[in-house]
Amino acid sequence: MNNFYNLVKKEMKELITRQMIISLVFMVVMFGMMGKFIGGVTEEEKKPIETAILDLDKTLISHNFIENMAQLENVRISIINEDSIEKAIEKTKEREGKALLVVPQGFGKDIEEIKGVELEIYSIVKGLSIGEVVSSGTLGQIINTMNRKMALDFIEEVTPDKRAKDVINPIRTKEFVVVGDKTVPGNPAMIRSVATSQSVMIPVILMMVIMYAGMMVITSMGIEKENKTLETLLTLPVKRRSIVAGKMVGAAIVALIMAGIYMIGFSYYMSSFTSEVSGPATSAIKELGLVMTPTSYLLLGTSLFLAILTALSLSMILGLFVQDARSAQSMNMPIVLLVMFPFFVLMFKDLGSLPLVLKVILYLIPFSHPTIAAKALIFHDYLPVIGGMAYMALFAAVAMYICVRIFNTDKILTARFSFRKVRKRV
Repeated sequence: MNNFYNLVKKEMKELITRQMIISLVFMVVMFGMMGKFIGGVTEEEKKPIETAILDLDKTLISHNFIENMAQLENVRISIINEDSIEKAIEKTKEREGKALLVVPQGFGKDIEEIKGVELEIYSIVKGLSIGEVVSSGTLGQIINTMNRKMALDFIEEVTPDKRAKDVINPIRTKEFVVVGDKTVPGNPAMIRSVATSQSVMIPVILMMVIMYAGMMVITSMGIEKENKTLETLLTLPVKRRSIVAGKMVGAAIVALIMAGIYMIGFSYYMSSFTSEVSGPATSAIKELGLVMTPTSYLLLGTSLFLAILTALSLSMILGLFVQDARSAQSMNMPIVLLVMFPFFVLMFKDLGSLPLVLKVILYLIPFSHPTIAAKALIFHDYLPVIGGMAYMALFAAVAMYICVRIFNTDKILTARFSFRKVRKRV
């Protein structure tokens, strides 16, 4: 047991380097800055837009239009008294306004005669940032709001015995979501987005842990082969099974630490995209029972553990064929592809809607099952979860058996694989 502990300790010391710590700190800071920036853009969108208005009509209708517009929360109006648009634009720039809205002559007359009228909007662009685009889009929404209000006022004036909203929208819908024997009011798209946000973190964590752990194991093997320390390690009175287990456990611990630090920054970044409608959607999800129970978390944790164990076993096998630390990067590519393929497929598609061939391929890839489990457990569907766990356990056992068998032979020192040789043969 003491030998195994020393092997794990040795592996962790080799993996936790100064470069790795610097890269982790940089990554967390980068995600934090990105999250703060996006959050700032979102807050900027909520602020009232500084809008200047040049009223060339100067009628009661144009005055009422401007007064009603000034009552909206997402716009701050300033009146410009000039006789030309060019001078009005200069005034707007001096006041640091985002846009100039020009009410043309004949505005009131065209409104009274129910004719279409064009308002000119001059956006003051000082850069190509997201904030500039947001301001322009928000001003367009304000005009749409005013259009609707004026239409409602006109309908109420013409047909006082009818509700204007019923005339514009004679048909309305009230949506419900049914899951099993439970029915709650709500939008299925809104509920789906919240449920997806709850399950998307699982495959992201899995992908990062597996990529980190796999790369660490393969790189460690490459460094030991390059420095001839693996030969020395094999001559020690330690069971080779313990060497394999020590490398896997050490890499797994470091990978979990790295993934945890990564997820702290990633969670802060993702919180910038949190929707304001998530409150009612979350309540609807709880009423429908689409929440993770303690049993669900236990099963999901087991599924994640088996997936990581499988990745480490495959990484150990691939690590036996590396020649040095440089070749380790290319040897990790098969595992990266096996992790990313189901991640992206299941992110945009539901498993039940996929063709049979693609379903079989996903079921055969062991790293698909934690993502499948994360979605299935929300609906308390345990059969595919347990089946996936059994498959991953069998897959990991076979991979570990192959790895130990190779370790017990001289092939561990002579095994080689080169992509250059493959290219020459092709």
